[in-house]
Amino acid sequence: MNSSTKQLYLFLVACSGNWRNSIYIKCQEEKDAPGYLLAADRDGQPVILAIQQFYRLTGVWIDPAECCGQLTEAGFESLYAQYLLWRCSSAEGHPLRQLCAANMETAP
Repeated sequence: MNSSTKQLYLFLVACSGNWRNSIYIKCQEEKDAPGYLLAADRDGQPVILAIQQFYRLTGVWIDPAECCGQLTEAGFESLYAQYLLWRCSSAEGHPLRQLCAANMETAP
């Protein structure tokens, strides 16, 4: 199984198999990007998946209004500020993109 498939699996486990149980995060920096989906794993760690990646892997397009909640990118960064200090390697980098990449690297 490749790392993208593993990341999708981890995300679906975190949201009980239904993307509607996740939180939509609207991207402020990337105007063309549709955003990210946020779920929490069994330890409360955020599991982030880009909507474009979800679509590429499943062929299902996400309607943000159907998610169980919505956050702005700034709201996510505020909510997970302490977590991001420890998990993101660079303060200048895009935290959501960094977390997606980290999830792919740590996928079992």
